[in-house]
Amino acid sequence: MMKNLAVLLLALVSSLPLTAQNWSVGAGTGPFVFGDFLEREVRISGGGPSGGATNTLSAGTRAGAAFDIERRINDRWAVRLEGTFTNAPLRLDISGGGDGSELDAGDLDVATFMLPIVFRINRNGAFRFHVMGGPAMAVYRGNAPNAASQPVIEGTQQEWGVAFGGGVGWWLSDRFAIEGNLTDITTTSPFERDDFPAGDRVDIPRTHNVHTTIGVRWVF
Repeated sequence: MMKNLAVLLLALVSSLPLTAQNWSVGAGTGPFVFGDFLEREVRISGGGPSGGATNTLSAGTRAGAAFDIERRINDRWAVRLEGTFTNAPLRLDISGGGDGSELDAGDLDVATFMLPIVFRINRNGAFRFHVMGGPAMAVYRGNAPNAASQPVIEGTQQEWGVAFGGGVGWWLSDRFAIEGNLTDITTTSPFERDDFPAGDRVDIPRTHNVHTTIGVRWVF
């Protein structure tokens, strides 16, 4: 699947001439906020009335790095290939149990790749705003806390979806800008219903991972 994105970028490069100031690269960093991977209802029974709790599995907020290359089509439209990378511990929230806690069950290496179309709202001025959207893919790899344990997510999971977002660039010159972006990457969850016993009440929503970055853009 990552190969497919590389093929798309190669086609973009080969079909459009390399013209001065039509290409730019960007790099940034900022908090990566994970959405919910799954919700599981746990029934509790004893001598009194039966009760239950809802466990929500996610991951802790951590800083991530983002890198991209962008090809400008005209003054308003561009195509961008972007990758973000972060590592975060798994997090379990229990209904009625406060703010949750980080699990001692390893962590996640997460990489997201997206190929959005970028629309620039204003073409001139020191501050230039843009919106973007396009296909995306999230790659999850679970790591066990020690050699004797099993990671919660086994192997590498590739999940497809879409990405939407926007941002603003503060252009200090024709070739250099400080840029901020907010992107919502929504994909299928790395978990499936078949991963759990048939009698369990499990809800597996689409995962919304939100990445806010501040960085730089250089036009060449």
